[in-house]
Amino acid sequence: MGRKNKRANYLSPLKVIKDNHLSKKDVLAIKDNISLNMSTIRLIIAMFMLIFGIAIIIIMGVESGWKQIETFGLSSLIAQIILIVMSLQAAILIIASYKNKNFKKSALLNRIACILLFIGITTQMLMGIYADAEMGFTNRPETLSASIIFIAVLLLIQPSYWIDALILNLTTSISLIVLTIVLSITTQMEGLLYYILTAIAFPVFAYFVITLLFYAECKNYQENIENERLTDKAYYDDLTHCKNRHGLKLFLDENISNWKKKDNLNLLIVMFDIDNFKEYNDQFSHLSGDYCLKSVCDGIRKAFPSPSLDFFRYGGEEFLLFLELSNEEDPKYVIEKIRKSTENLKIESAKGSPKEYVTISVGGTFIKNTDHFVFDEQISIIDKCLYQAKNSGKDVSCLDGKIIR
Repeated sequence: MGRKNKRANYLSPLKVIKDNHLSKKDVLAIKDNISLNMSTIRLIIAMFMLIFGIAIIIIMGVESGWKQIETFGLSSLIAQIILIVMSLQAAILIIASYKNKNFKKSALLNRIACILLFIGITTQMLMGIYADAEMGFTNRPETLSASIIFIAVLLLIQPSYWIDALILNLTTSISLIVLTIVLSITTQMEGLLYYILTAIAFPVFAYFVITLLFYAECKNYQENIENERLTDKAYYDDLTHCKNRHGLKLFLDENISNWKKKDNLNLLIVMFDIDNFKEYNDQFSHLSGDYCLKSVCDGIRKAFPSPSLDFFRYGGEEFLLFLELSNEEDPKYVIEKIRKSTENLKIESAKGSPKEYVTISVGGTFIKNTDHFVFDEQISIIDKCLYQAKNSGKDVSCLDGKIIR
């Protein structure tokens, strides 16, 4: 019994979400991934539908001596024009999404393209019902009934709802098919059965495809989350969320060659540590010491919200920062801003400390216009500057051997 229920729920997106403990934010991210992953397939479909619509109009024109309306009916011509217009718009949006580097905007363009394709295909099918009526293949009751139920199917089963609302399951689709068959038999409208089964076939097929894609993307999404978690653990410090020594090595491997190629580098490298931190830990406990470390790092991030800041925990209460400055920025001002960001937090210092609040000492070097960068040489310069700052009474900054007053 349990196995049967499990199989029945396999195709339910709600079940997938519940089993994987996905939040609304997770579902939105998965939807965007599916939308982008299907963009190439969607573009192929759009181009096929565009060519198909143009080909039908040409064939209709050749066969009728370019009197399509008289020969095939107005509805048939309108159906092909709508398909061509919607397919062309969808193709343009998908191509635009390829060129857009913003993930969210690309996903949105793809979702709009999906809706346009859906409208084009289903409207063409709906107009086909009226085209057959114009040609006398169906009578008025059949045409009206087919149109009403067809529209009802589109409102109840449409692709944008399968992932957005997540309210449908296979039972809904089967129920509609059974209802259509019963109506067709009881009212003796054979044309109705043909049109509605055609109308349902597309949504049901799409439901299977999209639900299976959603299930697969959930698994992929969770694997990515787990990989990110392991990466964070390997390269980031859990407490301060700064990168650790492994993260520093990776950062240097990725950036040193780029720095050497730049004609105007303007790179400020800074090391700081928290003054009298051992006394603070001994007096307030290690738990408070952890809070102090985290607060200092958060304060610096708040002072430098720019993504140009790279932040590393070098060891204990020592931290390393890399900042690429613009030509207008003064490195002396920036290094002082780092020092003052901790002073402004006003964290109470340990008793007996010369300062009322927790402070940091800062050492740094400013690198400009160089094709020679050896990290060990730079860190040696910075270490001497930090030592000089400590010997100058602490709570001071030292840049390239000069104390900033």
